[in-house]
Amino acid sequence: MTFRMVKHSIAVIALAYFGIAFVVSVLIVYFNFIDSMIIVECVLLLLGLCAFAGTIHQCLIKRIVIGETGVEYFTLTKHYTMSWAEIKIIGIGYIPIKAPGRPPWVYFAADGIACAMLNAGSINDKYFMVHYRQAIVDEIKKYWSGEILGLDQVA
Repeated sequence: MTFRMVKHSIAVIALAYFGIAFVVSVLIVYFNFIDSMIIVECVLLLLGLCAFAGTIHQCLIKRIVIGETGVEYFTLTKHYTMSWAEIKIIGIGYIPIKAPGRPPWVYFAADGIACAMLNAGSINDKYFMVHYRQAIVDEIKKYWSGEILGLDQVA
């Protein structure tokens, strides 16, 4: 079963927010609201485009596929696969941000290192993660007989 990297609710909010930012930057350039500052307008347009493209990549393109053979991680440029035999630990962790109600993530580790604090920048062929959803846990339990670390701490 295929799961997007982030929850649908977060994806909708992020896409709306950065979509509006992009539209505003296009309107600023189109209507030339900042007189004789075409460079500033172009920078705003470029920033809006980059933010919106990054959000599309994060919310719509990055995905995890959980199936009989194991777990696969996809982006535009990367494709990692871990079989169930390779996976040593599946757990629930958090990205260390200073925000109340930070969302949990499900991580898969082939190196055998449990990690409560996660880093999305260190995703590789031996470690990847996805936003926690009960449907993901249910899918994992179909194929994984081991313990999912930290599952009891998720409300």
